[in-house]
Amino acid sequence: MSNSKGAKPNRKDHDILRGNFGNYNDHPISLGRFLETSVDMNLLLIVLFLIGFGLLMVYSASSYVAMRDWGSSAYFCKKQVTSDLLGLIAMVLATFIPLKKLEGFRFWFLGIAIAVIFLVYPFGIESHGARRWIQVPVIGGSLQPAEVTKLFMILYLAAMINTMGNSVITSWLGFAICVGSSAFVSALIYGITDNLSSALIVFLISYVMCFVASADYKKYILLALCGLGVAGAVVAYVASNDSASEGSFRLTRVSAWIHPENSTETSAHQMLQGLYAIGNGGWFGKGLGQSAQKISVLPEPHNDMIFAVICEELGIVGAIALMIMFALMIYRMFLIARNTRDRFSFLIVCGVMAHFAIQIILNIAVVTGSIPNTGVSLPFISYGGSSALFLLTEVGLVLNVDRKNRAERGNS
Repeated sequence: MSNSKGAKPNRKDHDILRGNFGNYNDHPISLGRFLETSVDMNLLLIVLFLIGFGLLMVYSASSYVAMRDWGSSAYFCKKQVTSDLLGLIAMVLATFIPLKKLEGFRFWFLGIAIAVIFLVYPFGIESHGARRWIQVPVIGGSLQPAEVTKLFMILYLAAMINTMGNSVITSWLGFAICVGSSAFVSALIYGITDNLSSALIVFLISYVMCFVASADYKKYILLALCGLGVAGAVVAYVASNDSASEGSFRLTRVSAWIHPENSTETSAHQMLQGLYAIGNGGWFGKGLGQSAQKISVLPEPHNDMIFAVICEELGIVGAIALMIMFALMIYRMFLIARNTRDRFSFLIVCGVMAHFAIQIILNIAVVTGSIPNTGVSLPFISYGGSSALFLLTEVGLVLNVDRKNRAERGNS
């Protein structure tokens, strides 16, 4: 964009980097050129690919169930298209909002994250034996409060940590404020919506953000070891006591994970059917749309277990290709975080990276039987309107940070 190698960019170049076209009629700028100079096109194209692939797999995985229950094989796919379109609009808006002005609303973010959980009481609707969704007035749709909480906790912690500074976040006071508020919100999610997986994700996102912001890692390593110790103790207790899981839904899932042969038709049914689907697919799969497990055998094949359908239809090779795309997406976010000079923006990108990475790892781990079964969706692939809307909003925030990085490089 400069006239010669090493030359300082001119005013026109600065304006282009800021997204300001001005009146440069002698060199009209196309939309493609604007996007190329304003945002990370690699990240944007990867996200768009994942959305398109997700729609394809939602249709494939849900077509039988949708035709049987709703009379249209495209029922779930059409609803997901609507959610993705709304999410793309939210992504564009998030890409251009003034990030620096958001920092002053940190306590509002925490308040919203908490308040939306309590909306389950007056507006909650029950589904699959749990009250984890709220009915949205006027439009009649449903919203999962946990997805809203994840986004606003990222914004709250980014602003709070940045305000406190290095000396405070490294101290026990900073540790208590950040980790304590995250633990409190996670406890609310679990206590009010009975959603342990979302509570765990919110806490892990917060843990990662505090960890990368602190120069003293000892407290966080100790906390991680304590968490692993508790989890190990629970598994050991259930494994050594056959009656330990009686009366506890979650301990029953742990027991089914350890001894799936004892509950093939109940608690371990979903995990075993997912493993059968993975085994049936082999290396190259049975072909798109040819899954047998999705036909009245694998529960909710278009939701949390969609990765099993991908393995059956596209094989291990297709599943690895998808994981590579996820890895590339997170890597592009890592590059944006590395090039960010502002800590508030840096922490936002770290929080979004943590959110995506945690959900991807947990979902694939559940489907492959690596951890006990829990309800975690696969970003952009699983069916779910709330997830798509807020994940795309988070991508918009990352693109926003990237725009600022490019503008700052243009001014230097």
